[in-house]
Amino acid sequence: VGGRYSLWSSVGFALQLAIGRDGFGELLAGAALMDAHVIQAPLQANLPVWHALMGAWNRDALGHASHAILPYDERLALLPDFLQQLVMESLGKSVCQDGLRVGLPTVPVVWGGAGTSVQHSFFQALHQGTDVVPADFIGVVRPAHHHAENHRVLLANLLAQSQALANGAPADDPQKAYPGNRPSSLFLLDELTPHSLGALLAMYEHSVYVQSVLWGINAFDQWGVELGKRIAGELLPAVADDGIQASDPITRALLSQIRDRRR
Repeated sequence: VGGRYSLWSSVGFALQLAIGRDGFGELLAGAALMDAHVIQAPLQANLPVWHALMGAWNRDALGHASHAILPYDERLALLPDFLQQLVMESLGKSVCQDGLRVGLPTVPVVWGGAGTSVQHSFFQALHQGTDVVPADFIGVVRPAHHHAENHRVLLANLLAQSQALANGAPADDPQKAYPGNRPSSLFLLDELTPHSLGALLAMYEHSVYVQSVLWGINAFDQWGVELGKRIAGELLPAVADDGIQASDPITRALLSQIRDRRR
């Protein structure tokens, strides 16, 4: 099992220690619920299938080369990093399982951050930049705190950003105009619990698999990662011993710089 799919296995033992056996059981139950939905729901009502089709449409039909993950809950601040590995390591392939080249672009660059922070960093580019970046917004309806007014402001910002990307806004000053027509999806969790988190993560896993089927690639290998590891193992003796030279001339020159500067 690739590391990106191993959360549900014994690798999740550390998580079980953190949230308890009952919490981990709820995480698995949420994932199992999504598994059952994928198998039983008709295609027109199948959430991971719809998500996968939108991803393929944005990448191949519209030509959008990146995708933003924007959770509006600080507890999900690391979700973009998790999904970056899940999506890019699974779909970052250019050869089909039959050995032929893929005929279409595959994986987008996946990135993002917690919406409350990144609204004031890269959202400028999302709204008015030259490249259109499809986005997944993720919100939580019922918070795990009693600051109701703060949460209402958070939800208002979540809805506002999705609406602004979709509809834009005209202005007499072109620098203040928003083009709109920038695609996004918005997922609402009733609460952020182990159960709902398990369902959300499983939804993304199934979406990735469906996209791999559409493109005819293997979502469960990662040979591109292996090459770097192998070369690093070959270079380690040269990094440790000044008498050993690298075979690649550029790497040999860089090693020379490293050796000169650590003396």
